[in-house]
Amino acid sequence: MRTRWTRSVRALAAAAAVAGAAASAGCGVRPTGVLSAGSLPVAGGRAATIKIYLVKDGALFPTVRPGLPGRPYLALEQLGVPVTAQERLAGLSNSVRPQQIRVTQDQPPGMITVWVDDAGPEGLRPARGSHWPRLALAQVACTAEAIPGVVKGVLLETSAGRPGRARVQLACEDFADLR
Repeated sequence: MRTRWTRSVRALAAAAAVAGAAASAGCGVRPTGVLSAGSLPVAGGRAATIKIYLVKDGALFPTVRPGLPGRPYLALEQLGVPVTAQERLAGLSNSVRPQQIRVTQDQPPGMITVWVDDAGPEGLRPARGSHWPRLALAQVACTAEAIPGVVKGVLLETSAGRPGRARVQLACEDFADLR
């Protein structure tokens, strides 16, 4: 029984091969052997880098991380990522806590708007009880201005829908003493 089934499958496979060869021969395509198309492709592109500002000895310190194509605001998102082991060994730290910021718009052109979560009772201005120390605000402002195309600074807003939300416009030059 098995041999009859095996013969049937082989016969169908052979018929399909003959039909395929006949079909391609009928349209003017002649069978050829393997053709060499040159050497294997080699990836030669380099990933773009982004600049973010971390903290070292109480001051801002520019740091380079790998970027991703099509993600112009990745630098700000990277502020919400803990420092790497290599950055920690270099004495760098981050005043922005994870998942604290997100970019939602780029209006007007040249200005970037960042929504911040957990702004604290004092809002975004550095003050007693605020969750946003001055170094964290400086990190966001200077990192935003390091993004190509951003020229007017950063507008920070507390989470949407929260009563009494704050709007603060910052520029990296506001923190010249920390650079």
